[in-house]
Amino acid sequence: MVTPISYRTGRFARPGIRILLALLAGLCVSAAQAQWPDRPIRLVVPYPAGGLTDIVTRVLSDEVGRNLGTTVVVENKAGAGGQIGLDAVLRAPADGYTLALVVPATMITLPLTNPNFKIRPLEQFAPITIAVDTFLSLVVDPKLGPKNLAEFVDHAKKNPGKMNYGTPGVGTSFHFNNVMMARKLGIDTVHVPYQGEVKILTDVAGGLLQFALVTNTAKPFIDSGKVRPIAVSSAKRVVSLPDVPTFKEAGSDFTSDGWVGYAAAAGTPKPILDKLHVAFVKALQAPAVRDRLADMGYLVSGNSPEEFAAIVREATQRYSDVLQSGQIKLN
Repeated sequence: MVTPISYRTGRFARPGIRILLALLAGLCVSAAQAQWPDRPIRLVVPYPAGGLTDIVTRVLSDEVGRNLGTTVVVENKAGAGGQIGLDAVLRAPADGYTLALVVPATMITLPLTNPNFKIRPLEQFAPITIAVDTFLSLVVDPKLGPKNLAEFVDHAKKNPGKMNYGTPGVGTSFHFNNVMMARKLGIDTVHVPYQGEVKILTDVAGGLLQFALVTNTAKPFIDSGKVRPIAVSSAKRVVSLPDVPTFKEAGSDFTSDGWVGYAAAAGTPKPILDKLHVAFVKALQAPAVRDRLADMGYLVSGNSPEEFAAIVREATQRYSDVLQSGQIKLN
């Protein structure tokens, strides 16, 4: 008697049938990835609309969408230092249709300093690229006297423990960068935490703070003469402040950690990650995008996912060392 062929797909299916079904499933997945994307992509900005990260993302999103042949919808989901927005990305399927904006705060400082921040950056996210490197400006109260970095350092060394600076909070990247700048310059300064940069700049202008490291939010204060720029922490001069030297030009090798990057959920298929990387890099190379970002004072990056991950790992180790040194006290 001839045994009939079983077409069951469970554990009793014949080996040849199981192999055929596996091959067919693989072909279906490959076909789906080849056609990706076939619907709009959601790009979650875990901060309010109108800020630096939101503006950079909106400059990029249309061009990225054109490169992929779909629409990229920017969605602001602010709260809990970025955790609410990132959690929304992690709850979505890891299929490349939901992406995250990430910055040093969410990828480096908050995982190190806040036990309630539950994101494990390089375990839960797959880096795509850093879009732009941002910078900080060292600004001082114009009545303080120093007009360049050498004079600033000289003044600080003559007044140890009397130079107050403000940051948007304890354990923020601003706080870390100020501590590392002080290390490089050999000065002793005092941290005063604030809620935001505008109040910091107002108090520098009013003489309540002696200096601060601030983002391009400072430009109106600089242009009006309310604060005096001493140096910028970028690798080269920025278009928005062409007359302000870099720290390197002024005699110090200090540079700050600041960037805006994008990532997908870990587990997103590599062919999709590759398409996303190509689309973002191509968008960053578009003249209109490059010019707009340059006008904002940012340096276009477009590095590889591997380079992005290496930057996060290196900075995480460096910040851990600062914490262990006791130079930053979180309580």
